[in-house]
Amino acid sequence: MLEKEFAKYWVQLNRGEIKSFPGDFLSSSQTEEIKLPGKVLILGSELFGTYELLDEKGNEFLKVEDIYKAKYILYANMNKPNSIECPVHPEEIKSVVKLYENYLDNLLEQIRKEFKSKFPESKSFPEISNYIFNSLNLKRH
Repeated sequence: MLEKEFAKYWVQLNRGEIKSFPGDFLSSSQTEEIKLPGKVLILGSELFGTYELLDEKGNEFLKVEDIYKAKYILYANMNKPNSIECPVHPEEIKSVVKLYENYLDNLLEQIRKEFKSKFPESKSFPEISNYIFNSLNLKRH
């Protein structure tokens, strides 16, 4: 098995097992709806404690006062929905984001272990893990 075959096989084998954000991490019934543009969003700069969310052309879409809320919106926007449900309480937003980031970190470690067991001398793990995350529409901010 070649490294590229490993990556494709790993994606194919695990696609159905990947948890979705926020649905598989959100437990709150107290949420608010946030309208989204249905486009890719990126994290802009932080200015005086406010974080900008920009569309792919660099136009400001939204400003939020908490990095975890910015991350929550970015993660929830991965499939470009027109709206999302976001917890009302900042502590819950932070908790959900941290749970998701921990999930991604554990997933990456699982991939690393499997890759290193098959290709112990390889230096290609960054490219392979990027391919897998991109194929599964996953991103860690």
